[in-house]
Amino acid sequence: MRSRKPQVKKSAPPKPKAAKRESGGWREQWRYAWRNTTIDMLRQPIATLMTVAVIAISLTLPSLGYLVWKNVGTAAAKWYPTPQVTVYLEKSVADDAASALAEQIKGMESVKSVDYMSRDSALKEFREWSGFGSALDMLRENPLPALIVVTPKSDFLNTTSLTTLRDAVGKLPGVSEVKTDDSWFSRLSALTRLVGSISGTIAVLMVVAVFLVIGNSVRLNIFSRRDTISVMKLIGATDGFILRPFLNGGMLLGLFGAVLSLIMSQALVWMLSSSVTQAASVFGALFSIDGLSWDESLLLLLVSAMIGWGAAWLATVRHLRQFTPG
Repeated sequence: MRSRKPQVKKSAPPKPKAAKRESGGWREQWRYAWRNTTIDMLRQPIATLMTVAVIAISLTLPSLGYLVWKNVGTAAAKWYPTPQVTVYLEKSVADDAASALAEQIKGMESVKSVDYMSRDSALKEFREWSGFGSALDMLRENPLPALIVVTPKSDFLNTTSLTTLRDAVGKLPGVSEVKTDDSWFSRLSALTRLVGSISGTIAVLMVVAVFLVIGNSVRLNIFSRRDTISVMKLIGATDGFILRPFLNGGMLLGLFGAVLSLIMSQALVWMLSSSVTQAASVFGALFSIDGLSWDESLLLLLVSAMIGWGAAWLATVRHLRQFTPG
């Protein structure tokens, strides 16, 4: 009998993994989208540069408003003293009771420090700087009350906190009158709030302007490629595949506009820095303008890119339906 030779089964060739095919397809789609985005932007360089310039100007205005608001707050912290609360005690309060009252006020949450001045110390100081020494000698008793000067903590330097502190101190026994030295602070706070409100309003308007500019630019790009989009839909291209180049273009317009806006803002800061420093030196103060920090610059880039992407998405989704083949 013939011995049968063992049959060796031929293994089938390994099939490509679906994950590799899928990842390769995604890479090709993204490469195609970015290539078309670059071609579209370079096809009309003048129009692209003008759009980026308009976006940059629209972003520079709120950036400058924010810089004004930030530097006003910095100048206020450097030039103006901390507002204080002056507590006048009744004349019948003894020195020991007044010292205990000062310690009680010092223990409050919003108080940083207290400075107690007795009646004799107040009269001595008034005699030194007033020039009425001879007139004061004619008085039978000291007319000045003892007082406590209260310095609030930095976290409580606002009109509401100062008013709360004044009311709380005024209810303590032995307190005759409480005055808050915050007239300049109230005016400065009102001015800072006004600058902040104006800057916020300008920022909202300019964001809307950037949104409309990018949306209109993408819309014109869509209409210039309407024949290509119709053909792509006829051969089965998905909406996501068609959308991607326009979304990338809107994001790049916002990003490039933000970069140019940062350059313009920093250039204006450099131009005005010497003038502001010279003006501050006239008043005997040292002050320089602070530009946008790295965190603020990155935030502007991110927000502008998101606005561009959102505007492109709305414009593309809205007009893409018009090219749906019947």
